[in-house]
Amino acid sequence: MRFRDVLTKTVFPMVSLMVWAWLAYNFCISLGLAEWWKIWMVIGMPYGIHRMCVWLLPKNFDIGGTAGVWVINIILGCLIGEVVVIWYVSRAVYVLFKYLVDLLR
Repeated sequence: MRFRDVLTKTVFPMVSLMVWAWLAYNFCISLGLAEWWKIWMVIGMPYGIHRMCVWLLPKNFDIGGTAGVWVINIILGCLIGEVVVIWYVSRAVYVLFKYLVDLLR
């Protein structure tokens, strides 16, 4: 395994994830209290929204129903993103561990 693979699969994704997590943390602080569920949802949003294969489309709803359907879409995208973030972190740990084992051989 090359060092470039380690950079592209470990360092760069984790640095971007840490920057996004820091921004999400600062965005979701209210009255000095951290709302961890909201922070976790915001962290997963950019990783999951574009991976949704099926979007619920609001049809024949009023404004409240349309807004509710779009909120459900965003929440589902955030939940998918949370799983993707866990996958990225576990892949980064695996690649780093594999690189260190190959380096010690």
